[in-house]
Amino acid sequence: MPDETLLPSNTTELTARWLTATLTESGVLDSRSRIFATSIEPLEARAGVNGLTYRLRLKYSGEAGPPTIVAKLPAASPAARGVAAFQRWYEREVRFYTELAADSPLRVPEPYFGAVEGDRAVLLLEDLGRLRQVDQIAGCTISEAEAAVDGAASMHARWWEDEGLDERGWLPLTTVHVEHARPVQGAFRRGWEAVRGRIDSAAHAAIDRAVESYPALLERIGSGPRTLLHGDYRLDNLFFDGSEGQPGVFAFDWQFACRGRGAYDVAYFLGLDLEPALRKQHEQRLLLRYMERLIEGGVRGYTIDECKRDYATSLLLSFAVFAIGAAGAQASERMRLVHEVGLARLAAAIIDQDPALLGG
Repeated sequence: MPDETLLPSNTTELTARWLTATLTESGVLDSRSRIFATSIEPLEARAGVNGLTYRLRLKYSGEAGPPTIVAKLPAASPAARGVAAFQRWYEREVRFYTELAADSPLRVPEPYFGAVEGDRAVLLLEDLGRLRQVDQIAGCTISEAEAAVDGAASMHARWWEDEGLDERGWLPLTTVHVEHARPVQGAFRRGWEAVRGRIDSAAHAAIDRAVESYPALLERIGSGPRTLLHGDYRLDNLFFDGSEGQPGVFAFDWQFACRGRGAYDVAYFLGLDLEPALRKQHEQRLLLRYMERLIEGGVRGYTIDECKRDYATSLLLSFAVFAIGAAGAQASERMRLVHEVGLARLAAAIIDQDPALLGG
């Protein structure tokens, strides 16, 4: 029998009894409600390597609660859990949902429960399966990109230079922690060596320089003006509501939440999720749109020139993330394609930037 005084570490321990007690204590269920049966299905279609995600279908006696919820648990691989502990990914995500989500203008799944205890972590979230997801490999439309830019800008404006963020020690500077720059630089160097032959040679010089200057690039994006970053802001971590012509956006998977310059999320999204010709055609207009939304949100003193430089720097840092990811073990054939397509798109975006903004 599982020890129900501990957080569940696997789906066997997500018992009807534990779920009833937890959701009742969290105020999701009425005290007269009981979950008497569950069925659990893995959500594997777009699974990454950093955790396991499941849809729980629940049956109730008494007043019913949500018919389905999403449960997130740590990765099965000890190596993946070790990296997650080093980068505090599970803690970051749980604490985003429990401490910041309620104030986020960027919509997110409703959190029902979240906790971290040692190497155990559990999140119970609203199931957004009713909404529309866009295939990252195929890429998105301009209206979807506009919705994503608007959503990011709303969040960035809300926490722009917010002193309270700096008091949250669990929120690192940049996705990989500025203080970890040197070991991550080594991983970037190895990743770049592994993928170099598959990347348009026109991007090689800029990426070579980025490898050598990686700590300085990271320092720039970690410096002020800082805001709250999602850190992994891409189509696989977004849902859209409404039609393709007028979509709104929900963001999930907050393991990479951090502090830094807002243009990082924008570059990560546009560089990864728009086909190069479409991005090149609309890139400057989308950056201006981002700036306009920041100003509407009350941001002052941040210029379009700063934004363009931050954007170019962030494309290089985004390439580093995907080079490191592509060089490692792939969770699935789909994730291999996500990395391959992402690297090609990011390289194209780097080629299209003013060399002066890339440090060249």
